[in-house]
Amino acid sequence: MSAQGVQFGRKTGLSRRGRTGLVVMALLAALWLAAVSHVHVNASWSDGAWGYAAFPLFGEDPKPGDRVLFDPPEALGSKVPYLKTVRGMPGMAVAVGTDGTVFLDGEPVGRAKSHALDGRPLAAIAPGIIPPGQFYLHGNHVDSHDSRYAEISLVPRDRILGRAIAMPDIPWLGLDGPLVGPEDAAPAAILPHPAEEPLPQGESDLGAAR
Repeated sequence: MSAQGVQFGRKTGLSRRGRTGLVVMALLAALWLAAVSHVHVNASWSDGAWGYAAFPLFGEDPKPGDRVLFDPPEALGSKVPYLKTVRGMPGMAVAVGTDGTVFLDGEPVGRAKSHALDGRPLAAIAPGIIPPGQFYLHGNHVDSHDSRYAEISLVPRDRILGRAIAMPDIPWLGLDGPLVGPEDAAPAAILPHPAEEPLPQGESDLGAAR
């Protein structure tokens, strides 16, 4: 009877130690992810999340369809990274039609406009073959500020911060949906017309509507 009790007590102790170990491992994993990831506040009113975490690629290249955060060229003076989708990979051909439509290996991906929302002129990306270590990043919106324009163009691998994961809402901290409104993004006179294509959920423009 006592031997059984001792044996039962040992099993219980091991089980408790096992659960404690799992909790510790989970906490360490969470801390590690927090250390190697970066959370970026969403600066676009047209996206549904308040922020995104950039999870490292661990030396791998992004794949077509990956949503990534990247640092735009310094000349643009953006204080926030851009969120876009990888569409063009090294070796693919970029072409531009007479109407500004951009093609990747013959498939249309978007049209480069002649002027930005603030009226400044825009030039389309230069045609050619995407070289190694560079990527065509795209936003599925008529006013997306992405690789279709020469001032963004192809994005070097070292400017890609990581895969983007939308952060969950935390209402008690005031982190619930986008932290800016249309009035913060651009003057009302140059906002996109309501009839224009809306941004899909999670496909943020992050400062592109300029």
